[in-house]
Amino acid sequence: MLTKRKRYLLKIILPATIIFCCSAVAINTLDRANGAASNPDHSSVASTPTDNLSKPIESVDVRFKDSGHNELPDFQKHVAPLLGRLGCNGRSCHGSFQGQGGLQLSLFGYDFQADHQALLEDGTDRVNLKNPLESLILTKPTDEDEHEGGLRYDKDSWQYNLLQSWIAGGGTNADSIHKLDRLVIEPSELIFSSPSTKFELKAIAHWNDGTVEDVTPLCRFHSNNDSIAKITETGAVSTSSISGDTHVVVSYDNAVVPVPAIHPFAGKPLDTSPAFRGVSKLDMLTQKKWEKLNLQPSQLSDDTMFLRRVSIDITGTLPTSDEIREFVAATDPQKRKNKIDELLQSPAYASWWTTFFCDMTENNTNQLRNIAFDNNLPSQQWYDWIHQRVEDNTPYDEMIEGIVLGISRNSGESYIDFCNRMKDEAANESFSENETMPYYWMRREFRDRETIAISFAHAFLGLRIQCAQCHKHPFDRWSQKDFKDFSKFFSGINIRPYSGGTTPEDKKDYIAILENLDIDPDRKKNPNLQRQLRDAYRKGETTPFGFLTIDSPKLTREELRELQKQLQANKKSKKKKKNKKPSITEATLLGSDTIDLTDHEDVRTPVMEWMKQRDNPFFAKALVNRVWARYFGVGIVDPVDDLNLANPPSNAALLDHLTQEFIAHDFDLKWLHREIANSQTYQLSWVPNSTNEGDRRNFSRAIPRRLPAEVIFDSITFASSNAETNRTFRNTVQNRAISIPGTVTNVKRAKNATDASFALKVFGRSERASSCDCDRSEETSLIQTVYMQNDRDIHLMLTQKDSWLNRMAQQHTAKIQAVNAQKSIDSLNDRIEKMELKKANLKKSDNKKQLQNLTKQIKSLEKTKRGWAAKLATAQESTGELNVQQVVEEAYLRTLSRFPTEEELARCEQHIEEEEDLVKGVTGVLWALVNTKEFIVNH
Repeated sequence: MLTKRKRYLLKIILPATIIFCCSAVAINTLDRANGAASNPDHSSVASTPTDNLSKPIESVDVRFKDSGHNELPDFQKHVAPLLGRLGCNGRSCHGSFQGQGGLQLSLFGYDFQADHQALLEDGTDRVNLKNPLESLILTKPTDEDEHEGGLRYDKDSWQYNLLQSWIAGGGTNADSIHKLDRLVIEPSELIFSSPSTKFELKAIAHWNDGTVEDVTPLCRFHSNNDSIAKITETGAVSTSSISGDTHVVVSYDNAVVPVPAIHPFAGKPLDTSPAFRGVSKLDMLTQKKWEKLNLQPSQLSDDTMFLRRVSIDITGTLPTSDEIREFVAATDPQKRKNKIDELLQSPAYASWWTTFFCDMTENNTNQLRNIAFDNNLPSQQWYDWIHQRVEDNTPYDEMIEGIVLGISRNSGESYIDFCNRMKDEAANESFSENETMPYYWMRREFRDRETIAISFAHAFLGLRIQCAQCHKHPFDRWSQKDFKDFSKFFSGINIRPYSGGTTPEDKKDYIAILENLDIDPDRKKNPNLQRQLRDAYRKGETTPFGFLTIDSPKLTREELRELQKQLQANKKSKKKKKNKKPSITEATLLGSDTIDLTDHEDVRTPVMEWMKQRDNPFFAKALVNRVWARYFGVGIVDPVDDLNLANPPSNAALLDHLTQEFIAHDFDLKWLHREIANSQTYQLSWVPNSTNEGDRRNFSRAIPRRLPAEVIFDSITFASSNAETNRTFRNTVQNRAISIPGTVTNVKRAKNATDASFALKVFGRSERASSCDCDRSEETSLIQTVYMQNDRDIHLMLTQKDSWLNRMAQQHTAKIQAVNAQKSIDSLNDRIEKMELKKANLKKSDNKKQLQNLTKQIKSLEKTKRGWAAKLATAQESTGELNVQQVVEEAYLRTLSRFPTEEELARCEQHIEEEEDLVKGVTGVLWALVNTKEFIVNH
């Protein structure tokens, strides 16, 4: 509980500083509903006006308005989309896994062959070819009482006429699937000039056979934010009084097309902030979007705000007090650019961004426990390998290539030589010198190719394809076939645990290693085998290690069962075929080519070659978007790991520009950091104006965001450390939270102030347990407030030995000792002076005995005086004048990275002076500062 004194500190001393509490959701509960994802190049998707000179075929609602015509509707082009538009193949109806009323359709209607067979299944009247009007797909949807889904359309409506014409024409389906070349939406951008403005969308389908048709009545429409753009099922778009931007999304066949919808802020056009010069292309692209929205950007941040923000974003470290004073006093117009370059060269940059990549690639200690007898070794080597490349500024594509093509054993390397090398690399910490790093593939969760495909697409492509594992992705192009064909690239990946390999040679080497250690390899006879090997490893002996193998792609059990059925069917039909050993020979890249796997010794190679291609629509874009989100708190596509067609970027031109320039600069990570951090868009203040207070997606101001867990813990340590420690904090990253290699698991209550486990769990450090960037949490909670205000860790860190406060206490104690010593010396001088007068009188009276005694007393006092003089000299050497104003300024600089206002300074000085103990007063001020929202937030 908060003591009365702590409440006083929080509410009275610092009223100008907002206290951090669980209700402070404004700092991180950002509007993510309008997040966007890049629209990768795709032949079937477009939202630009048609360039085909032929007039589109009239829409089906016009052509089938009346009954009694001879046109035969196409199942793929007309019937299946209509069923989707009516909701028949939705999750709550026949598209569910169990279907409805005995009829199961593919979810969202993308398996045309299966849906056609289901509708024409023998023994049902779903489609009655002999008597079309008795077909259930006509009678049920027009009967509100009989149909569980209610009335879907009226009898004799165009929908009824279309389905009736299809049935009457034989209920046919094309022999092959039609390919949609593109879907053009008109208009391609919606800008509402007033709340009464309305738009009617038109969707024109261009098929690869040259057919052009108005398919608007067959499309499905939805809005990413109904409060800004509301769309009806017919494609009519309206807005409200709320200003902002979003997208309306049009779906037809395999096309998903987002259309920007912009409702500018009211009032006359605003002038761009005079301080915003927008000299870079990045700034020009953000400014162009602001002009469309009539948004005025905030002012540029001041030097202290900029320095704190950029130091945290690049290095995960607060700036020192001396650094802030020097930066504010500097007059060099290039000082911000120079500071960014300085930060990018610091060890803390390499450590903090290595943690970023370890999050992205899921460096999870618990997932790597079958590799070595030191459970932490693989995580540490994983971290060290990435750290070396971040420090060397290795091009991003090369670094990822080393992960994607990671191998354990070198060509021709025996198992025993491999184990010897692993032992040496662990002892010499030289693993990072290896060309590749295999641990990404060696996680225990990677037991099947589907799991690997989902994780891989998420980490390196920014795609969430797990929906396509079971059905067509509802918001993207990916079908179940796309998912299965892509996952085949990962079907030959296997982990061999440290119990030895599968070849006879490996097994012999394994036995030889154990015999050399005098360990019985028979687990039945030797139940202590694991413990004995672990003890041998700790002694530095050569022990077995797990390793990765890349084998020929294999069929899954489901595929083998399907193959067995086909073989049995062939036997029954007396077809004689030479049965080959079942294997996978082809796999397909997402949205790209089909690859002959027999041409590649390592089937991962074509995947990496595809990702490195300059026109790859995902690889570079996913990384650029993630890095951008680290600097702005929200991605250009948000969520950052969901680049789907229905989740387009808030500024597509900006994302495309940064992506292409990143590729043009050979995937240079430091170029990307400089380009973002040097932009004036990044350097804007968080303080809003009348137009951009509600902006969460167009970067017209900085969005305050809670610090990451590691930075919070390190910042508390920084705030409490002495000046000498802080000066090296950015360069000495050992034992810092930002450089923890693996995951902190099985967290127990911290036993001392240096144990970060409890704090990191409280503040949501990524546990790297799932293929989602949401695994890291930056939400606020009550337990975080309790931790900051009352936890023993905070008190221990503030008052630890050799801390800033401890040094101050020693200094203050020395000052008191000096005062006391001087008082003692003055008192002794008075006594000696009086005794000298008495001595002079005794000399006149010739009282030798008293004179002798008095002389001894004076000598004793002189000796005591010399002792106090020595203490005074020592105290004076270790003390200096404590200036309360300077102490308060230092407290603000080491926590909030700014100078206190006059009001804050006066209140803090008053509190310190009212305390009997000066150090106790300063401790209260520092405690109150680390409990402010301003401390816990990057702004």
